[in-house]
Amino acid sequence: MLAEKRRLRTLLRQRRRALSAQDVRKNSQRIAARLCAQAMFHQARQILLYSSDENEVETEGLWQAACRRGIDVYYPRVTADKQEVEFVRRHDNEPLIPGVFDIPVPPGEDLLTSVAQTDLVLIPGVGFDRAGHRLGRGRGYYDRVLRNLLAGALRVGLAHDYQIVSHIPIDEHDERVDYIVTEKRLIECVGTRLRKDA
Repeated sequence: MLAEKRRLRTLLRQRRRALSAQDVRKNSQRIAARLCAQAMFHQARQILLYSSDENEVETEGLWQAACRRGIDVYYPRVTADKQEVEFVRRHDNEPLIPGVFDIPVPPGEDLLTSVAQTDLVLIPGVGFDRAGHRLGRGRGYYDRVLRNLLAGALRVGLAHDYQIVSHIPIDEHDERVDYIVTEKRLIECVGTRLRKDA
């Protein structure tokens, strides 16, 4: 299974790197518009974003939309020992600064302490399937934090549509998302926690 994950991760990352800046921008704008039209965005009191890297779906437009609605926004920050991730609030008009792995993060120390069921965690990924399984970069940061601090929040994967594949190989530690938003569609994932709790 690890070999299958590595092969798929390599293939999908190569395809993502090949996207033009124009395609990334256009897809990201469409994804932001689709998400902002959803009730789950309007109902959120807190949104957890990420700083895009390596042609991931860009989130600056979502940051601006959340600020206009008065929603508190947090970004992931890898701890200095590179073992875990914490979430730091980004205040209005606050620039991001380089963090671990040179990924931009808010400069402050206003850390997320809890989430509600209506709060949104917007999650990047290398690939997803329609069941909500996610292929990340292999470090496990999101899987660990989704099991603990973020367990109660609504999980939404942001992806270019080509990143939706028929099957993501998983193990017992992999966490799912509840929805996936691409430039072409909103996918309500089959068999996720939402279905189980219903």
